[in-house]
Amino acid sequence: MKVTNTVWHWRWKAHLSTLNEVKGEASYFPYIEDLRAFDNRDYPKTVKDWIKARKTGKPKTKYAAIKMFLIDLVEKGKAKKLGSGAFRTVYGFNENPNVVLKYARGGYDDAMRMNKEDFEIARKYPSISPRVYAHDDEWTWVYMDYVEPAITDNDGRYYEAVRNTFPAVTKYIMANVNDYLPINPYDPDELMLVLSTAAAKLSRKDRRSPRTRRGRGIEDWVDRHKEGLLKVAGPTFIQLSKAMVEYDISPQELRQANVGYGKDDKLIIIDSSIFED
Repeated sequence: MKVTNTVWHWRWKAHLSTLNEVKGEASYFPYIEDLRAFDNRDYPKTVKDWIKARKTGKPKTKYAAIKMFLIDLVEKGKAKKLGSGAFRTVYGFNENPNVVLKYARGGYDDAMRMNKEDFEIARKYPSISPRVYAHDDEWTWVYMDYVEPAITDNDGRYYEAVRNTFPAVTKYIMANVNDYLPINPYDPDELMLVLSTAAAKLSRKDRRSPRTRRGRGIEDWVDRHKEGLLKVAGPTFIQLSKAMVEYDISPQELRQANVGYGKDDKLIIIDSSIFED
């Protein structure tokens, strides 16, 4: 058999195709060359240098310089600040609205760890996470797919996305909701709570997460239906279960705004900053 007929060949061919696409990254990832250029500049390393930089109005650190660069893009109307958390800020760009930049403010370890975890979860669990592309060596910034957040509304899109992402498990939940499961099965956030609790508990047997009465009721329901849930668990549900264990994701965090619409309106986890340290 020729090498060109092997599964390895076709997987490698697909990988090379992806690499070729990324060669045009300067246009696909707006301002990536500008961001990379910050690694080649000298920034203050001593107290005297810091004082001098402050007096001249120059940024004291690389991280401050990158922040000023991004703020300038926003002020010029070339970029938009899409959101901000405790450690990171997310920017979108007019030149390519399909990707976003997550910037770790201040160069804090926690912030850069979150950027790295975004990349790792995308590589390990692609069914439940947005694709992450370019990043710098320190994980100061990463480019990743833009994901529209899932929000409960009247059009039922979020509810349908939950059922389409985990069809067999949600069907099982709906069929057994009358077994003292304390939720509204037509509320997508409550349905997600059952799904995420089951995903975590099936692999993380020794801990009880929710402290509320309803949380206990959901966990008790999962305990009674372990065998049934395992029988219908599909590949995406299994990836979710593994990710929740590896990154210690709390079931209560997988809800609207923290999950979004990926390919074919399937749900994916938007932000690794919801993971516990």
